[in-house]
Amino acid sequence: MAKRTPPNPNPHYEFLGPPGAFGMVTVLPLITYALYFNCRAGVGCIPGNGWTLDQGVWPQIPPLSSFSSYPQLLLDFFKSAWDPEAFLVYSAFVVYLFVCYFIIPGDIVEGTVVGGVGGSPLTKDRSQHRLKYKINALRTLMLTTLLIIATLYVQGATAFVFLYDHFLGLITASLIWTYGVSLFVYIWSFLPDQDGQEKILSIGGNTGNKLYDFVLGRELNPRFTTRPDSTFDIKYFIELRPGLIGWIIMNFGMACHQYITLGGRVTNSMILVLIFETFYVVDSLWNESAVLTTMDITTDGFGFMLANGLLTWVPMNYCIQARYLAIFPIDMTLSHTLLVIGTQCIGYWIFRGANGQKDKFRRYGADAPQNKGLKYMETASGSKLLISGWWGTARHVNYFGDWLMALAWSLPCGFESPLPYFYPIYFAVLLLHRERRDEEKCRNKYGKDWDKYCAQVRWRIIPYVY
Repeated sequence: MAKRTPPNPNPHYEFLGPPGAFGMVTVLPLITYALYFNCRAGVGCIPGNGWTLDQGVWPQIPPLSSFSSYPQLLLDFFKSAWDPEAFLVYSAFVVYLFVCYFIIPGDIVEGTVVGGVGGSPLTKDRSQHRLKYKINALRTLMLTTLLIIATLYVQGATAFVFLYDHFLGLITASLIWTYGVSLFVYIWSFLPDQDGQEKILSIGGNTGNKLYDFVLGRELNPRFTTRPDSTFDIKYFIELRPGLIGWIIMNFGMACHQYITLGGRVTNSMILVLIFETFYVVDSLWNESAVLTTMDITTDGFGFMLANGLLTWVPMNYCIQARYLAIFPIDMTLSHTLLVIGTQCIGYWIFRGANGQKDKFRRYGADAPQNKGLKYMETASGSKLLISGWWGTARHVNYFGDWLMALAWSLPCGFESPLPYFYPIYFAVLLLHRERRDEEKCRNKYGKDWDKYCAQVRWRIIPYVY
């Protein structure tokens, strides 16, 4: 058995270090619950739609002076939020996706070099190995769509109203899976690999602080061999499937609720939300291999932070626009509709144009006909950095397009409440933080060349603004 890699003696903490990790474990689930309690039928949506403080926020919160009553309060709350049917449905969904991963055919592609630490002297530096992945998420969504259509034909829209009626229980079920998977991969990271060698650990998640490593993820790519020629990568599986596919299914359940409550029709606002968000998911799954170059796969470990984001945060929080419209239907005017469509189209044009340009540059090389006319600068590391086209306007211009699309998904909800805008507000903070992390990574990689690049491409995300 290979000697275990010791913790980093000089850890570089992110997200406010161990206190921030504690906040993620405790506060992030509460935010998901708070979004539900502050936007629901009979209560309203903060601060409008009839919302009142005594009904929203959290059920019957006692004053801080009665702190001793909080444990019993949490226990009572969990009992009320526990829904056996919802847990079975959510668990069946995850198992279904797991089975689909193996039985649905897909291409095996090689990812980029992963950035971990550790390894065996026999294999030199295992962190420089390229891992292989099975690409079949889009086909999984296609099969899921066929099953939904068949269910609609047999049982009608009422079959999917379960998702609206049991939403609180589904939140709880997703969190049970989040904590369970996080604990499993943390313990798994200390066990030897199936070949008897040490696991590849993430650079940022091997600090020795148990809570911080649990949250950030100790192992880079937790995976196990299913047969001699196949492996199952837990992080990669969860990266796209439960969150994105679950998000679209939750949206559909909200639309079915609106369809029934409105006597057989769906508002144009709900239709646009479903079309735009479904298109975003389909586009992501169509370009599934592109996720292999992201920091989630190459750099970040798999722990509570990613597990919560993919198993709970995305499907339960990102459907807030559809859930809002299911409770408070809105029929948009023509001008309102054109504003929403225009924002979406501009955002997608920037997002896909920038990402497509970068992908072709990496895939075919600087001198390929597909990249004719693009300017770039050479770096001492041998990499080439684009300084024209989309990437000459801003260093992360794709983030701007991504955020505009997020805004377009909230605009159909009007302006009575800020809660449907939770996603673009949160997403802006996330993108700003991610941009800073990218900048730090690039500065460490390219050194003085990065300063030269920044001098030529001044703007970070929004040209002439930021």
